[in-house]
Amino acid sequence: MIDLILLAEGPKELEGGKLLAEEEGKPLYLHAFQAARQTADAMLGLRVIVVTRPGVLDEAIRAFGFNKVVVSGCRSLSEAIVAGTKAARSGASRCFLSCGRREVTGEQLTAFLQGYILSGRPLGRMSSAGGGAGAMVFAPYLLPRLLALKGEEDGSRLFEGREGRTFSYDGSGREAAGPEKAE
Repeated sequence: MIDLILLAEGPKELEGGKLLAEEEGKPLYLHAFQAARQTADAMLGLRVIVVTRPGVLDEAIRAFGFNKVVVSGCRSLSEAIVAGTKAARSGASRCFLSCGRREVTGEQLTAFLQGYILSGRPLGRMSSAGGGAGAMVFAPYLLPRLLALKGEEDGSRLFEGREGRTFSYDGSGREAAGPEKAE
């Protein structure tokens, strides 16, 4: 069971209306919403949660059938992640995707999450075409670590030393080669 948590809150996401600005003919957040909807349609039981401010994206969240978590006056990325972590179902893995990541498609996100499930590993990391993490997923036993995040921490440190326990996906439809693949 996986809960997909879209981060539409945080200093970088809503700064100056960034998520509402048009990119490639549509608001930036819409890229992530469409990818999440396509993935939820493809994966039975996937729940989508959007972390945002009061009154922001309400209409779109309802139209896509997503759940909403409100964080007032979010000052850091970790606050948004903690709010999403708390809103997820008990026993669910938590997958985080920033609404500012327009390069992640529904096909890639679906393949990543299906690969994560099949891998049996507790962690998953998807790199995106634009560089950096496209999405990150954490097994339920990592809940205390996610809840302890501070400042601009995004959970990336939880991958350190766990390379062999991480499903890495490069967006191409296959598991990415990484340190855990070296012989």
